[in-house]
Amino acid sequence: MLNLNKYPYITNQSFLDFEFDSIGPKGIVKKIARFSELSKNIYNFGFGDFDGEHNCINDTIVTNNDDTEKVLATVASIIHDFLKVYPNAIVVVEGSTPARVRRYQIGISKYFQEISRVIQVFGLKNDCWESFKKNTNYEAFLARRKLDMK
Repeated sequence: MLNLNKYPYITNQSFLDFEFDSIGPKGIVKKIARFSELSKNIYNFGFGDFDGEHNCINDTIVTNNDDTEKVLATVASIIHDFLKVYPNAIVVVEGSTPARVRRYQIGISKYFQEISRVIQVFGLKNDCWESFKKNTNYEAFLARRKLDMK
């Protein structure tokens, strides 16, 4: 299990939608994480702020709620829990902007020791997937459960 400082979150019965609140100087901001099946056992991971006006996820907004580390740790924990329920799934994580991809990469690098105990992480570089390496720039990420994950 990931022992990270994270927000509590809730999920629906299918374990495809998760939500939690980011708490900081901008107030309480509802965050939504959604897994969408692209093909058999391959899921896209969508994440962003809940836009109540349009009833959708805004994955381009920058919240700046001074809790980035805690939000990233929560996202890692959500992916971990999803993979426990869907053990054969592969999760694709792409950032909506180059800055987001970079932010995800920094977060993966920071928590890689903890994450890599239970999740295999791959990075997309030059149209090829490779095992994630720190200090390497990637275009997207894949995550899958390690066979011995509990």
